[in-house]
Amino acid sequence: MIINGGRFNSNMRGLKLPPFNPDKDDLDSYMTRFKRACQAFDVPPNHWSTQLARLLQGAALDVYQRMSDRDVENYEILKTNLLKRFRLTEGGYRKRFKQSRLDPGETSNQFIDRLRRYLYKWRIMAGFHSDVERLDNLILRGQFFITCDKPLQTFLIEKGKLSLDQMAKTAEDYIEAHASDKPSNTSTSGVFNFKHKTQDKKHTNGDKTQYRDTKHTNTSCIHCG
Repeated sequence: MIINGGRFNSNMRGLKLPPFNPDKDDLDSYMTRFKRACQAFDVPPNHWSTQLARLLQGAALDVYQRMSDRDVENYEILKTNLLKRFRLTEGGYRKRFKQSRLDPGETSNQFIDRLRRYLYKWRIMAGFHSDVERLDNLILRGQFFITCDKPLQTFLIEKGKLSLDQMAKTAEDYIEAHASDKPSNTSTSGVFNFKHKTQDKKHTNGDKTQYRDTKHTNTSCIHCG
């Protein structure tokens, strides 16, 4: 027991993560990192709540402090309360899934994994727990497709019917093949629709200049609808 206790204390000390900053950190990503760290260091699940509390601050710490003595040791209850506080509910995950775009430096497979996590949590929050892998892949493939710019969409269509993994691999090959055509720091920005708005000057009337938003029109995927 002493050996096990010493090993447990060592594992707890080895669990070093920066505190969660509500103003800068994404809670969903932080909770994923925390869970993986606990599993990597063999921290018993019944101690996860206590360990997570040590890393909370601001509004997140308020959530923990307002919990009852009975619930405060339950990691799942703490996690649920945090998700609700930061609006990571069914609607929140649905919004993230539909509005997410490839981040600079993020690969196609990493982006798809992030979309998959949002879709899974959206489905769980909505109460659907069945195995819907085929449906997941169909939705993920369609969502990934509409984030691509028109040349990449055309390239993917020309390749014929692709699975989700094949589409990700084909997109990576396309990006790599065209990387030399653009500066290194913008190699992916030209083939994916990042979250931003552009404005075109419409006309000038005296000293007043009016603008209109330019919206990107996506090509419909012949495989996804």
